[in-house]
This record gives sequence, C-alpha cells and structure tokens, in this order.
Amino acid sequence: MRSYHLALPQILLAALSLRAGSAAAEGEATCDRLRAEARSEAAILYAPRLELEVAQVPSVATPSDPTAAALRGPQGRVALALSPIDMLRGRAIERVADAECARDRIARQLDRVLALGARSGELPATTAELEYLEAYLGGVDALVDDVVARFGRQRATAVEVVELRTRRASLRRRVAELHLTQVELRELGGDAAPAHGLDALASAYRGAALRADGRRADVRAWSAWRLDVRAGVAAADRADWYAIVDLAYSFGQPWQRAAEHRAARAREREYAGDHREVARLEELARALRGSLAALDEELHVLDEEIALDRSEQDRLAAFDAESAQQLRARITIELVELGARRASLVALIASRRATIGG
Repeated sequence: MRSYHLALPQILLAALSLRAGSAAAEGEATCDRLRAEARSEAAILYAPRLELEVAQVPSVATPSDPTAAALRGPQGRVALALSPIDMLRGRAIERVADAECARDRIARQLDRVLALGARSGELPATTAELEYLEAYLGGVDALVDDVVARFGRQRATAVEVVELRTRRASLRRRVAELHLTQVELRELGGDAAPAHGLDALASAYRGAALRADGRRADVRAWSAWRLDVRAGVAAADRADWYAIVDLAYSFGQPWQRAAEHRAARAREREYAGDHREVARLEELARALRGSLAALDEELHVLDEEIALDRSEQDRLAAFDAESAQQLRARITIELVELGARRASLVALIASRRATIGG
C-alpha cells in the first residue's frame, strides 16, 4: 500500500503538539502562581510576630505609696505573639487558591469547546474518513494499474484510463485536505470534547465558580474573631516576664452570616442566568442536538446508495466483458468515496451524542 502522508501536515502537527504542550504549561503556571501568591499571604499569618514596645507607664499610686516611684518612667517590652485565628485564616486563603485553580482548569476547557463551536465532533469524523481512505487507496491504485495494463493490450480506452486516474487523484487530494483539516481542528481544540457532555461541563464550571466564591466567604468569616497569645519580657528598673491572651468577638457576625447567605443565593441565581460563557455552552448543546436529526437522515440516504452500488457490483460480477470490468472499477471507487463519507458520518454522530451527553 502506498503512503499519501504529506510533509506539510506532519510539520504542522508537530508544531501543534508544541502549542498544546505550551497551553498545558500555561494552565499549570496559572495554578502555580495562584498557590504561590496564597502561600505568600498565608506565610505571614502562620508565623509568630516579634513585638517591640516602649511604654510610658503612668503613676496610679498615691504619693504615700512606696512603689509610686517605681511605676513612673518608660518601660521596654519584647514579646512573641501568635494568633490561631490568623493561622486558620491563612489556611482558608490557600483553599481559595486551590478552588481558583480548579475553576481555571474547567474554564480553559470551556473556552476550547466554545472556540470549536459548531465544528464539534469534526475531528474524530475527519480522522475516521482519513483512515478509511488510506486503507482503500491501495485497492484504487490496483484498479488504475489494471486499466492501464488493459489499455496497453488495447482492451480499454484512453477515456477510461483518464477517468480512473482523475478519480484517484481526487481521492489523493481529499487525503491531503483531511490532513490539513486535522491540524486546523486540533488548533481550534477539536480534541477538547468534555468527558461527560456539555451540560455536565456547564454544571462543573458553575460548581467550581461557586466553590471558589464560597472559599472567599470562608476567609471573610474569620474576621469576626480575634485570638492573640503573647508572651514576653517587660523591663524598667527591673525585668519580668508576662503573658497575655487576647480574645475578641464581633457581634456583627450574625449579620455577616446572613449577608453571606444572601450573597451565595444571589451568586447561584447569577450563574444560573449567566448570558456569557455558560449560556453560550448551553446554546451550543442545543445546536448540536438539533443537528443530529439531519445527520441521521444523511446516513440513512448514504446507506441506501451504498446498498444499491453493492447490488450493482454483485450483478456485474457475472459478466466478463471489458465494459463490465470498467463499470465495476467505477463502482468500486464510488464505494470507496461513499464508505469514507459514511465512516465520517458515523464518527461525527457518535462524537456529537457523547459531547452533548445524550
């Protein structure tokens, strides 16, 4: 069997693989950036603080109090402070980064699906048609070689030779076109079909966005609390250690919690009625679902044509005349063309059904 792969498609496919690798690396870089920024902010909240103070201690004793003089004057303080609440807040910030990373991954897939648009499913269809043609082009070559040999024995006409060569050249051009179409579709993201359908992808995007918003709300929820633990040394005329536990709570938290619940419900309504990427994804799902009826009808008509050609081919097999051989050769090439189109249609229908999740 001869090979009909062109150098140009191979070069473009190699360049495309590099681009796909670059896109994947870009997604990982975004996650790395989000996590590094969150870690940068959280590291300050995890670590203890060193506090240096110089305080002027007022005299609160009576003039007859013998300790009054000792209480006057500046006092130096050195302490280490640690806040468990800040540590929990830091962990919540890192969870925000993880949620944003998950949302970004789904958003990138969503963007690729939308970039492909109504051409969804064409990549597997193109691949199926290409594989079919490459499998049968060897047989077409044999038919052309046979008619050329018969022409040399003056048992075929030049018109017949030209006709079969022209049809073979058309198939070769189609193979070249399919290679280039593969490159174009992969560039558009033709291999980015969601594993569980467009509706599931839209739901996953909404869920990831809501989880990221919820993680940010968790960070805000800690703002109503403050818990600091300090231990240090204070020195004036003499030095001594001290410890302080500072616990504070804002009575505004119930109102904050109520506001967060309202915001969460509003976000759900916002994403449910989103008129941007998610809505476009749902419109695409409806368009693809509507195309299936037309594709099924085309496949039905194509099957009828193939059945008629095969019936005619079987009928001609009983004749040995040169005209019958020439007609069988034409029908054989036509069956290759129809079979390639059928392979493309079957793959396209299957891919679109999987894409829309039904």
